[in-house]
Amino acid sequence: DLQQRDLHLLRLLFEQKFLSRTQIKDHIFDGRERYTYIRLWKLRRFGFVRHLLTGFYKEGLYLPTEQAHQFFQAQFMELPPPVVCPDIRTLMHDLLVTDIRFLFEEMGFGGSWTSERVWRMGRSVRLWAPDAVTQIGRDPFALEVECIQKMDRRYEDIFFRYREDPEIAACLYITTESLVEPLMKRAENYSRIYFTTVTELFQKKEKTIFKNAQGNYLVIEENLEKNLKKASKNGS
Repeated sequence: DLQQRDLHLLRLLFEQKFLSRTQIKDHIFDGRERYTYIRLWKLRRFGFVRHLLTGFYKEGLYLPTEQAHQFFQAQFMELPPPVVCPDIRTLMHDLLVTDIRFLFEEMGFGGSWTSERVWRMGRSVRLWAPDAVTQIGRDPFALEVECIQKMDRRYEDIFFRYREDPEIAACLYITTESLVEPLMKRAENYSRIYFTTVTELFQKKEKTIFKNAQGNYLVIEENLEKNLKKASKNGS
């Protein structure tokens, strides 16, 4: 008896690789602990999800199964294949990207979210892909979550790609307080790269300001989809 929220959860698991129990409880089942337990128990019992215990994340992770993938294929829905085992090197990064997705959806910032895994589907194999792409107004914005510093040459390559990529209007970088200034300095020749910190995003939410090295700003509350839709409706 798959419910709509179960199906939504399964699609998210394929798109984001995995979710924690807390993420599932808070963002899929409205914070209801017992109901979360019941739905996850049923999904596990009938082979749609599996619970992976790992010493790197104490509450464990929930992943979709091959059976769940076959179920969606039978519905003519293409989704990325299930991940067999999370990469411990990117585990916390991937969980943070998912938290940012939920925050964006809660605020109404961005009309859609395309995860890295979905973005890669149907595209030629390449070494680079954004962590996600979200639609702001009519424009696709890439999202990069950066918590560990890369080599300088790597940033030059990434920034250049965003400047030249016709599919992307701009890139929103969400990084740590220690990295934001060095990264902005490296992006002084790239006006399509905007920055903020993880702390500012989760503390200020709608009041968060992304800025580029040229002094231009993008304020979340001025670009909320619910506000854009309301303005469009009033102007029609």
